[in-house]
Amino acid sequence: MAKITKIQAQKRKGRYNIYLDGKYAFPVAETTLIEFRLMNGTEITDDQIKKIQDRENVNKAYGDAVNYLSYQLRTQKEIKDYLYKKEYYRDAVNDVIQRLEKLHYLDDAAYATSFINTQLRTTANGPKIIEQKLLKKGVPDNIVQDKLFEINQDVLLENAIEFAKKQIRKQKRASFKQMLTKIRQGLYQKGFNNEIIEAAIKELDLEPDEDEELDKLKVLVEKVRHRYDKPEKLIHYLMTKGYHFDEIKRVLGSDN
Repeated sequence: MAKITKIQAQKRKGRYNIYLDGKYAFPVAETTLIEFRLMNGTEITDDQIKKIQDRENVNKAYGDAVNYLSYQLRTQKEIKDYLYKKEYYRDAVNDVIQRLEKLHYLDDAAYATSFINTQLRTTANGPKIIEQKLLKKGVPDNIVQDKLFEINQDVLLENAIEFAKKQIRKQKRASFKQMLTKIRQGLYQKGFNNEIIEAAIKELDLEPDEDEELDKLKVLVEKVRHRYDKPEKLIHYLMTKGYHFDEIKRVLGSDN
């Protein structure tokens, strides 16, 4: 049993130093002071001291978590990882998580909604990539699926079309067939499903320009002809670039 002989206010507002039997023992927050009714002359047991220090540990963890949340929304997993990195015990971390959820400072469903809206507004990412990012951040799969289901399909299509337009500009030198392949690959890699991909391509109403295709093919032939000692190899290469056999024969024939 020890007796509180002095409670000294720190320079930091809301913090106090506790002295037991004339010696400094530990610091506490004002909330802990009130919760445990700590006053001069109060006698406390070792078990009570441990409970007080455990509460202080939780309060400190809570303060760190709130500060971490002040910069941006976080998932439950992100808060846990952050607190574990700062070496707080599991019980303290779980206590903090419960308090934050009760105060609605921590809400994985709200986080998912905000994250999805930001992704759709600021990136070209489709649902699959967004899903991967949310799962990596620790949002439960059932919440992720529910929130992805709520995405406006018109917004997805619009984003897919804008991304496809950028791909078209990047593929100016490619054949029409290769350009379509690159668009599909790009959209797929960005996380769009086949339905949205084909809808975006259809919306763009793309058609090949025969003269333009032949001009691009001629440029390519001049660029790579020296690499191949046999016409068959050159033709095979050009076909892998999306050009039709008839177009290739026409261009090669005109060079003879």
